[in-house]
Amino acid sequence: MLYPARSQTTVNIVRKILLSPKWWGLHLFVVVLVLVFLRLGLWQWHRAQSPSGGLQNWAYAFQWPLFAIFGVVLYWKTLKIEVDGEADDSGESPRPLTSRLRAAPLPEPKIEHRPGVRIGISAPSAEIDEDDEEVATYNAYLARLNAQAAQASAEPQRSR
Repeated sequence: MLYPARSQTTVNIVRKILLSPKWWGLHLFVVVLVLVFLRLGLWQWHRAQSPSGGLQNWAYAFQWPLFAIFGVVLYWKTLKIEVDGEADDSGESPRPLTSRLRAAPLPEPKIEHRPGVRIGISAPSAEIDEDDEEVATYNAYLARLNAQAAQASAEPQRSR
């Protein structure tokens, strides 16, 4: 097949993708953003030339147009990726970016089902150092608390 199907020509792809309502919003947003950035650069240029202007105003006067250029380059690259797309599994028709942004399903987790084992994060048990005085003191404290709790639950409840 020498010629692509009529529905897959570049013009039809451009019409289908770039003239959609979502893209019209992006086109308008980029135009407004560039105009605002250029206006801010002009404002900083006039501010820098005023008697109260300084080095910071000169820097901003050049920074805002650079932001506008960056926005146009980013916009152009996004359009190019969207129109070019990528070949699908058969390698014939381009697939637009919007289909590539869908998340692939996650692989099934490996779960071992054994009696007495809970599913979740497991960590190896920590080795207890018998020579550690701080750990021994803490364990003695916990044993005391456990004994007090056991004694309190064993005593009958007194009514007030």
